[in-house]
Amino acid sequence: MSTTTQEEIPTGVVTALVSVSQAVVVALIIAIGSQDTGTVDPQAYLFAAGFGVVLLFRRRLPITVLIVSILGVFVYYGFDHPPIGMAVPVVCALYSAVERGRVVVATCAGVLLLAVSLFFRIHDGEPGSILAYDVITNAALIGCSIALAIAVRGRRAVAAQQERMVTLERDRQREQAARQLEAQRVRLAQDVHDSVGHALSLVAVQAGVARQSIGRDDVKAAEAVDTVVSTSQTSLADLRRTLAMLRGPENSAQVAPLSLTGVERMAQAARDTGLDVTMRLNVDEEAIPAPTLSTAYRIVQESVTNVLRHAHAEHVLITVDAADGDLHVRIEDDGNGSASVEHGGRGIIGMRERAALLGGSVTAEPGPTGFIVTAALPIGEA
Repeated sequence: MSTTTQEEIPTGVVTALVSVSQAVVVALIIAIGSQDTGTVDPQAYLFAAGFGVVLLFRRRLPITVLIVSILGVFVYYGFDHPPIGMAVPVVCALYSAVERGRVVVATCAGVLLLAVSLFFRIHDGEPGSILAYDVITNAALIGCSIALAIAVRGRRAVAAQQERMVTLERDRQREQAARQLEAQRVRLAQDVHDSVGHALSLVAVQAGVARQSIGRDDVKAAEAVDTVVSTSQTSLADLRRTLAMLRGPENSAQVAPLSLTGVERMAQAARDTGLDVTMRLNVDEEAIPAPTLSTAYRIVQESVTNVLRHAHAEHVLITVDAADGDLHVRIEDDGNGSASVEHGGRGIIGMRERAALLGGSVTAEPGPTGFIVTAALPIGEA
């Protein structure tokens, strides 16, 4: 069975309960004190009601309520009413002041109240035993009210800090999820760009070859059409892989990841267009993480696509090897390097973004006889 905390009760209800309780306690003390004289002093009970009413404003005006309560005690004793103690009528006001952060003011007020009480009791010649008992009792009440308010205030501060930390952690997780979603979106966009762009480049070249060969060299035209069909099928498989990643990890896990094995098929498709492609793959694919292999594949794919589109090259050398904890990829052609830079800018940016996601790098610049793309991709955990 759960208990109801103060935070679950409306503030107005709590304030009203505190006010009524204060008035009732003081009235009971007055009633007990009146038994010694056998008389009832209605004015004393008005003071009791006043000590309660003033607490209705303790949250909005804590210092004002404290001052009014202390002055009320002094005035009460000035009329020679039955004793009610110096601390009892003001403990709630002291608590409220400290709870609102006025610790120094409340402490000074409590000390002042004790000092005034002590002065008048000594002046009236009150016996030492009664004086000590009264002072200790009032000091304990004042000290406990201040200590309790400090503890409650500290607990609330800790709870507020924990809530802020939870909020910050929630915001951090949301930002991290947003970054991951953006990174996935960029990666998928790059996959579609590289796959479709490469396939369309090959299809365009082979379609041109087929158109020129029809009626002149039917064998060559048929080979060109076969290449178009094969390239289209490969591109569709690549798109299915990308869409599987988009649907979720449980779908992408069923699709074989990209690897350098497909580079040879890519090179053969480029050779079918008349481009002389030389491959030098000096790596053990089983020792290379799948993300690194996929990124290397995409870099080679985009580089070959740029050569087919813009470089007008005759020879391309693709070298892949592992050294110093990195997978090194190099694509070098003998075409028009400046044209590759001018027209292949988006593709080069995409290659650099892919490498950066793994903590690697890509450089693309004109070489002695054409254009050179180099990449260094970490083999270990990125």
